[in-house]
Amino acid sequence: MKTLLWCSTFLFLSCHPSHKAVSQNKPLKKAINPVKYAESITQDELKTHLFVYASDEFQGRETGSPGQKKAVEYLKKYYEKLGIPAAKTNGDYFQKVPLQKMSAPDGSLSVGSSVFQLGEEIVAFTGANNTYKEFVYIGYGIEEESYSDYSTIDVEGKAVLIKSGEPKNDDGSFLLSGNQEASVWSSMSEGIGKKTTLAFEKGAQAILYYDDENYARYQQYFTYIKNSKNPKMSLRDETNKNALLVIDKTVATLLHKDIVEDHVPKSIPVDLKFQIESTGWVDSENVVAFIKGSTKPEEYVIVSSHLDHIGVTPDGQVNNGADDDGSGSVALLEIAQAFKKAKDAGNGPRRSLVFLHVTGEEKGLLGSKYYTDYNPIFH
Repeated sequence: MKTLLWCSTFLFLSCHPSHKAVSQNKPLKKAINPVKYAESITQDELKTHLFVYASDEFQGRETGSPGQKKAVEYLKKYYEKLGIPAAKTNGDYFQKVPLQKMSAPDGSLSVGSSVFQLGEEIVAFTGANNTYKEFVYIGYGIEEESYSDYSTIDVEGKAVLIKSGEPKNDDGSFLLSGNQEASVWSSMSEGIGKKTTLAFEKGAQAILYYDDENYARYQQYFTYIKNSKNPKMSLRDETNKNALLVIDKTVATLLHKDIVEDHVPKSIPVDLKFQIESTGWVDSENVVAFIKGSTKPEEYVIVSSHLDHIGVTPDGQVNNGADDDGSGSVALLEIAQAFKKAKDAGNGPRRSLVFLHVTGEEKGLLGSKYYTDYNPIFH
């Protein structure tokens, strides 16, 4: 019925040329000339900002360093001066980004009255602070259609002892393949990954992994990480409470003296105490300011640059980072200033503008990844 009515009306109007169109009675709004606001972005102001932001005082703005802290304070204070609010509703311009350096933890493992130090009989790459009155020995820790070490035992919330390798038949052939060829479960790199992932998926809270043949290689890597002068950085997984320790033969046989010959899963009572503290936490943040849109405030345009650089070389040379990305950082300030002038004049953007200065770009786009993949302020 509505369609018929609209069609009838259209035909009626079309047949009456003397009828005035609605648009004739509605004057068009005068277009806004953005040039006068764009002209507030000047070479002199950009230079003034950059000479401060990329100065030796900011020490190359290494992620998490005192120089980077000076940089984020500079950005924050200028947004405050402009009267542009923080994106976060609590008024904080800083979005903390949880980072950590790839560094070796410190601590020990106690088995009954015996204490083993990291780097000697045990190695680990994450923190762990737990106590257990028993652990589950899970043999090889394998699960396939034809074979499972988990069919008769539950590992939920428990510490688990797993050994490397895979089961064999009486004739020396491998059970899973039926021949002399070992499967991926026996691989040093892939095997430990598959076994630990499976155990954690089954609910294990801590894993003690015994690989006598390759323990020296794990120990060597631990030492390399511990002594590294330029460790890699990554986003910190604050939800992962699982622990993985690789242990040598001394610890393994103390936990289960028949570990080499015995493949049968079982619970074994013993006092275990993990006292391992992660090191290398990095305190860093994104800086996020915001201008609310006039007619489409729930749609967002993000303008971004990275605020950090690579800091100071071992011989004391400051990497100032004027173009990487000091120029981009101060350009954002000037762009924000232009839009604020427009908004104050009643000509602000229709959509909301987000000015996002990200940290950890030099470490692998970490600040950007945290904002987009983990904790976007606006959705």
